[in-house]
Amino acid sequence: MKIKGKGRSVCLLLLICIGILSMIGCSMGMGRETLETDVLRVGMHLDIDKMCYLSPEDNQPEGFEVELAGLLAEKMGMELEIVDTTEENLLKSLDGEVYDCVLSSVGLSQWNTIHYGHTQPYLDLSSIEKGSGDEEGTQIAAFTKKGNSLADTLEENLEELKEDGTLSQLSAKYFGEDLTI
Repeated sequence: MKIKGKGRSVCLLLLICIGILSMIGCSMGMGRETLETDVLRVGMHLDIDKMCYLSPEDNQPEGFEVELAGLLAEKMGMELEIVDTTEENLLKSLDGEVYDCVLSSVGLSQWNTIHYGHTQPYLDLSSIEKGSGDEEGTQIAAFTKKGNSLADTLEENLEELKEDGTLSQLSAKYFGEDLTI
């Protein structure tokens, strides 16, 4: 059966509308905009000296970012769940919603800031990364899935921890100096 004239235009318009509505429907519900549980799931590579590692005594997570994650979860009225992963999967697993955010010595590089949501940097490791020759990525931030409002919530809480001196004290505890920004 051939459709002629106005009928062809109507069919084409109808197909375009169906396609647009299908795309809108498929994108709804993609990604968690807000946390749906009372648990903050934080991705970490637990093999980074002073930042996030497993204690040799009791095999429990320790380090600057482990304590920082605990403080952030506490400020948000949530329990902390640390999800150990490989360095290669830290940011990729945000897209798969394996965890809500990453605090694991991830620096602000051009690629990271384009593809993921993030806080302002809270730590500058350039003074202890001597000889690396690469200044990019030495300013450490928390990362979230792009467009997730959790980055804003984390930023607000980080700002409070900076203002009350907690972040500086934490830095001095693990690095012997204040590396906060």
